Amino acid sequence: MNVANGSISDERKRIAGLIRDYIARERMSREQFAFRTKLGKSTVDKLLVGLFSDKTLAIVESQTGLALRGPHYPDLPATASPLVVDDSGLPSPDGPSLAVLSFTNMSGDPGQEHFADGLAEDIITDLSRLRWLFVIARNSTFTYKGRAVDVRQVGRELGVRYILEGSVRAAAGRIRITAQLVEAATGKHIWAERYDRELGDIFAVQDEITRNIVAAIEPHLYAAEGLRAAARPPGSIDAWGLVVRAMGLMNRVGRAHNEEARALLARAIAIEPRYARAHALLGWAVWWATASHWWPGDRDEGFAQAVRHAQEAVALDPAEPWARMTLGYCLSETRQHERALAELRAALDINPNFALGRAAHGWALTMAGRFDAAIVETGLAIRMSPTDSFAGHYTALHGLALLAARRFAEALPFLHASVAALADYPGHYHSLISCCAHLGQIEEARAFLETRNRLGPPVRLGVLRRRLEGLGHCDVFLEGLAKAGVPE
Repeated sequence: MNVANGSISDERKRIAGLIRDYIARERMSREQFAFRTKLGKSTVDKLLVGLFSDKTLAIVESQTGLALRGPHYPDLPATASPLVVDDSGLPSPDGPSLAVLSFTNMSGDPGQEHFADGLAEDIITDLSRLRWLFVIARNSTFTYKGRAVDVRQVGRELGVRYILEGSVRAAAGRIRITAQLVEAATGKHIWAERYDRELGDIFAVQDEITRNIVAAIEPHLYAAEGLRAAARPPGSIDAWGLVVRAMGLMNRVGRAHNEEARALLARAIAIEPRYARAHALLGWAVWWATASHWWPGDRDEGFAQAVRHAQEAVALDPAEPWARMTLGYCLSETRQHERALAELRAALDINPNFALGRAAHGWALTMAGRFDAAIVETGLAIRMSPTDSFAGHYTALHGLALLAARRFAEALPFLHASVAALADYPGHYHSLISCCAHLGQIEEARAFLETRNRLGPPVRLGVLRRRLEGLGHCDVFLEGLAKAGVPE
C-alpha cells in the first residue's frame, strides 16, 4: 500500500466513523438519517463504509452540522476505493453489523423460491428495526443468491461481522426452515435452529418464523458483542461497549453479574448522560436486583430508582423498546395497570420480536387480572426464544399466568422449569410452592419452601399480602401458600 492511498483510506475511515457516531448519538436509524440528509438509503449505506463524494459530504455537513472535512482533507476522488486499498474487502463498521443471505431453496420445487426469498427479506426488514445493528440491504446480499460462497469471503466483501444464512425444504404439506448465525471473520457458528411447521397459510408461517428467528438471534448478537467489547483494553471501551458488556452480564441473571452490570451501566451514563438504552437497562437491572432481594438498600428505594431510570430513558428516546418495557414493568409493580400495558404495547409496536418485552407484557396482563391474554403472551415469548438466558423467567411468568387462571396442572411443569433455570431467584419459588399446594402436593411444597427460605428473608403471608394487594393473582397465589403452611 503506498502512502497516498493509505492517507485516503485513513481519512475515509475517520469520516465514516464520525457519521456513524452521529447516528448513534442521535439515536436514529439509517432510514431516519437518510430522511434528514435527503440522501437515499443506498447512498447512506455507502457513506457508512467510506464510499462518498465531496458533494455528498457537503450535503451531510449542511444537514447535520458535522465538520467532516478538516484542514488537511485530501482530494478524495468520487470513485476512490472504500476504507481499504487491498483485495480483502470492506472493513466492518465500528458497531455490530450483519448480512442476511438469501435462504437456499432445497425443495426441488421452484415454487418455493418465493418463500425462501420472502423469508430472508422479512428478516432483513425486522432486523433493520434494531437501531443498534447495521444491516446490509437486500440488493447487496441477494447478489450471492444461487452461488456457493464462503461466509468469511462474504463478510470481507460486505464489511460485516456476522452472517445469517439458512435453507428451506418443503414436502408433503410440511416445511422445514434452518437458520444459522455465523461470525464472519472465523466462520464460527454462534447460533443455529431448525423450525418444522405445517405449511397451511404460507404467509402466516413466514411471519411466525421471521419473528422467531429475529427474537432468537438478538440476545446472541448482544452476547457476542459483549465478548468483543470485553476483549478491548479497559480505557478504550466506549459507552456502547459498556452497555453490551452489561447486557451480557445481565443475561447471565446471577447476583454478582447483576452488580457488575449496574456498575458498567453507571460508567456508560457517565460517558453519555443522554444514552437512553443505558438508563433503560440500568432501570431493569435495579428492578431485577430489588425483586431478587439483592438490592443493598431499602426495597422501596430500589423500585423508585428503577422508575427514575426508566422514566429518564423514555424521555430521552420514546422509540427505545427497552425503555418502554422497563417503565411498563415499574408501572405494573405500582398497580398503574393501564399505563403499564400502554408502555409495554408501545415496546412491542417498536419491536414486535422483543421476547423479553412480550413476556413482560404477559406479566402485566396477569397483574391486571387478564389471565387468558397473559397466557397467550407469555406462551408466545417462550415460543419466540426458547433458549434465551431469560427463558427461565419466561416459563415462570407463563406458569404464574396459568396459576392465576387456576390451571394448576398445566402451570406446574413451567414452574418446575423456572426454578431449575433460575435456582437462586427466590420469587419463582413462591409460585411453585403455591401451585404444588393447590394440587395437594403438600410435602413437595414444603420442601421448596425450605429451599426458598435459605435464599432470602423467610416468606410470610402478611408481607406478601401487603406487597401483592391490588394485583390480579393475589388471592389464588396466597391461598396456595397458606395451604403449604406459610405462616402469617
